[in-house]
Amino acid sequence: IPPRADPVLLASRIMGGGAGDSVVITEADIADDVPGGSRQLSSWLRKTRQNKIRKVVREVYLRDDIEPDTFEGADEILILDTNIVLHQIDLIAEDECVNHVVVPYTVLQEVRNRSMGTYARLRALCRVETGNAKEDKKAEEEMKEDPLQLKTSGRGPKHGAGIREQAKVALNAKNARRFYVFPNEFFRETYVERMPEESINDRNDRAIRRVAHWYRRHVVGPEVLLLTDDRACKAKALEDGLAALRASEFVERMRPKFPDAGEKLAMRDDDDGELPGGAVASTAPAATPRGVKRKGGAPASAFSGPGEKTLYPAHLKASQVELGLKQKRLFQGVLRMHMNTCMHGSVSCGGAEEIDISGRLAMNRATDGDIVVVQKLDGAGTDIQVLERAEKRLRREVGDAELGVSDAAPSVTDSIKESSTSAGSSERSQGRVVGIIKRNWREYCGTLRPLHAERQEEMAPGTYNKSDRVFIPADPRVPNIMIQTRHSSNLENKRIVVVLDAWDRFSHYPSGHWTKILGDVGDRDVESAVILHEHGVITREFGEAVYRCLPPSDWVPGEEDLEGREDLRGICVCSIDPPGCKDIDDAVSCEQLRNGNFRVGVHIADVTHFVHPDTAIDKEAAERCTTVYLVERRTDMLPGLLTTDLCSLRGKVERLTFSVLWEMTPEAEVVNTKFCKAIIKSQAAMSYAEAQARIDDSKDQSEIARSCRNLLKLTKKIRANRVAAGALELASQEVRFELDSETQDPTDVAEYQQRETNKLIEELMLLANQAVATKILNTFPMFGVLRRHPPPKDEQLKQLQKLLEKNGIYGFKFGSNKELSTSLNRVTKDEDPFFNTLVRIMTTRCMNQAVYFCTGDVQPALYSHYGLAMERYTHFTSPIRRYADVLVHRLLAAAIGISPLAEQLQSKSAIVEQCEKINVKHRNAQFAGRASADLHTFMFFNKKGGQTAEAVVTRIRRTGMQVNIPRYGIEGVVAMEEEDWEVQEEEQCILSKKEADVRIDIFQRILVHIEADNTDFRNRTRVKFERLLSDEDVMEKYSEVEESRKQVQKEMFPDMLEREAN
Repeated sequence: IPPRADPVLLASRIMGGGAGDSVVITEADIADDVPGGSRQLSSWLRKTRQNKIRKVVREVYLRDDIEPDTFEGADEILILDTNIVLHQIDLIAEDECVNHVVVPYTVLQEVRNRSMGTYARLRALCRVETGNAKEDKKAEEEMKEDPLQLKTSGRGPKHGAGIREQAKVALNAKNARRFYVFPNEFFRETYVERMPEESINDRNDRAIRRVAHWYRRHVVGPEVLLLTDDRACKAKALEDGLAALRASEFVERMRPKFPDAGEKLAMRDDDDGELPGGAVASTAPAATPRGVKRKGGAPASAFSGPGEKTLYPAHLKASQVELGLKQKRLFQGVLRMHMNTCMHGSVSCGGAEEIDISGRLAMNRATDGDIVVVQKLDGAGTDIQVLERAEKRLRREVGDAELGVSDAAPSVTDSIKESSTSAGSSERSQGRVVGIIKRNWREYCGTLRPLHAERQEEMAPGTYNKSDRVFIPADPRVPNIMIQTRHSSNLENKRIVVVLDAWDRFSHYPSGHWTKILGDVGDRDVESAVILHEHGVITREFGEAVYRCLPPSDWVPGEEDLEGREDLRGICVCSIDPPGCKDIDDAVSCEQLRNGNFRVGVHIADVTHFVHPDTAIDKEAAERCTTVYLVERRTDMLPGLLTTDLCSLRGKVERLTFSVLWEMTPEAEVVNTKFCKAIIKSQAAMSYAEAQARIDDSKDQSEIARSCRNLLKLTKKIRANRVAAGALELASQEVRFELDSETQDPTDVAEYQQRETNKLIEELMLLANQAVATKILNTFPMFGVLRRHPPPKDEQLKQLQKLLEKNGIYGFKFGSNKELSTSLNRVTKDEDPFFNTLVRIMTTRCMNQAVYFCTGDVQPALYSHYGLAMERYTHFTSPIRRYADVLVHRLLAAAIGISPLAEQLQSKSAIVEQCEKINVKHRNAQFAGRASADLHTFMFFNKKGGQTAEAVVTRIRRTGMQVNIPRYGIEGVVAMEEEDWEVQEEEQCILSKKEADVRIDIFQRILVHIEADNTDFRNRTRVKFERLLSDEDVMEKYSEVEESRKQVQKEMFPDMLEREAN
């Protein structure tokens, strides 16, 4: 047994043996079951990753030397339970009425197991601060080993306190809202054993109440309050004479002293016997609140309909869902809303089957991304008709004929998101949601619906009356949310962040509370912040722990850095990038050998020399996964000291690289390949235009010019071989971003054009990525990180083939990537130079997304990259902005014997999990970039006013058509009125209901009107159909259209950032 002055010793080990004798608990008198010894054993069964059951026995040494704090100046001492922390963390962390708080260690551990985000916030509130940076750091390190180094609310032995005692003194002076962790699991008087047949939740509830009893016995003066939203826990606490309050009751009690109390209070509802997921709070999506469920009728919430009326059907119980899934009567899947609405969606139920869900009642309070249980409706239509009649009644009660449908114009970004998750337009079954297994609630950005003038007077600044406001999310796939606030006037015309709290079956809308004000509606920086937040982009500043991983800013390579590296400082190396690029992560070289061959080199910044596995900077990069580019800003994956300085391969500066060297014949045939870490000194950092000028200048016979000319000759042959193998050259209407030039020079961006030097760099990067992929796969066949591109969607390509045949173009084949590449090169119209580009854009829409994957998780037959016509491919060339490249660098270093394989890359499950995270982050980054382009398009037309232009129809959708507008370089979605037009999505045409001979087909030229549309504050660009263009209408000249597009993009994207495609 350790000395009483020592910290708690906790040891867990796997061992056999039976459980100890049961203990009779008398909760009201905590002296009845205080353990007699200082050593206790607790045991439980655990399932391992290998699906084996093991018994775990924990040996706990109990202290008896803790004394209560004095809590000077406190009126109340608040004891928190797990339920309150999980669902009211915003209130706890930000409301001034919550102070002098005791967090039992039981609660801290429960929260840690359920929600790491909430745990991090709670832990930050309880952090040790001494005012001394060195001691703070030491304490932080100690806390990692011993969680009880968090500030505790009991006084330990005076001779062993050290940093904790200093922290307590500092906190008394610095932190009026005091939070403490009480080590109840390691204190004799508050330790409780689990009773036979007692659940873990009930035992933990009892342990929390034991802490409240102990404080009530030992603290004189302040009232001890147990805060819990668990009905059963509160009832038992009251039976034992404890003072227990729900969060809402506590807020009302504190309001006379704190008029603004409860602004961040989560509006909780009591469940109605539904699945546990139906009441999950957004702060802890996986958590399930404990307590008694509400049966039958209940008082209407602040946002419910009149009286006790039930608006939505109750969700099924967990047992009913389990039985229904086994019997194949019910189906489970993820709900994905359709474009621009929260009333229509589909559920993918595994395999190819999808079930459509239409209407608010059929949705039954499910939101986009929820894992739901659905029931198919009667195919004969009886169930559907009943549901439609109920839906109409609901709309009449709400007073909104378009409940859940946004009037804002749909965007092409929405269309792309929908098509990427849709399984096609085939006939689907109809269904309704009968249960929600797991909520996908998150923080939502948006704006409050404006008040009428008379209500604005009621909510004038300075008033503390709580008002109900309707929050309109920026994402139309999310329903409006009701919030209560005393800051109504301060939130007017602001972009705010709202968290969903609950949605019971008595309320038309979900309820929530606001957490943050982002800024004014319409401000470009604020709107960009909304885009980043909505797409889950991490925008926080890098923490101190990350900066501690960096070398000093004046770092230069030393002898220890050069150990094991090739010295390539003597060869001619240069970089070719967009103008003004500062984060140069690749350089190239070409030397002629005596045998007539060439030694070609690709040199990539050695980021992993500074970013070591499992360090703070590595964990941060692993969470961010990618640098995110908007039109006017970027959010970095790594700190700027690395990206723009120490890892940037600038001219005339020595830098560390990971290099790939080939010996090539003059015909670009690879003789051998070498991988090595090296040090280089780049001779020049050139832009694409500068490099092209030196190549074209025959008088320039410098070593750099000759090297670039040789590289250009070789890469032309490499490209020809790749295209001959079937590599695709596709087109995209979206703005292309390159590495941040940081010049914010609109001329360079607007006049940016593809040169031969662009293709030179592209081919060398592709070749390096391919070579590295082959090497790491051969060395680590089970742990490789590669990138694969599945073949395109066959059904959509067949549809494109039919459309081309209708326009007199036959022989469009796509049996292989080579056939498709050949077909795309042949699809031309002499009278329309833009036609081939348009077809390539449409082909791009048929493509699947390329994804990162672990080679041990995918069959080798699926490794190939369709678009590049490569059997093996990965990303190696941009470790500054992609975490996948960082992983590949580590794999390659291990493959050539430079360093051991990192632990994270020795677990297939860990690699799979990281690859999935990278894929999600990468996809969100792409959508964020498109949304930023949509925002700037809106701002352009908002300033210019409505414009009329020629457009080409590229796709027919359920409610209209998608068009390409060459003059402005944009795409848009045109909604067609149902009473005037019949949309035939299957036939890809639209027929007029008023004029029998009027028909709109794919590739048809039409005239459209473009205008800014800020309905519901969603910053959209609305495109309206005006008329068909006949053969007599003169087609716009391609050259004039291109010139106009360049001029428009100067105004639309005045400070566009650039980044490389590779």
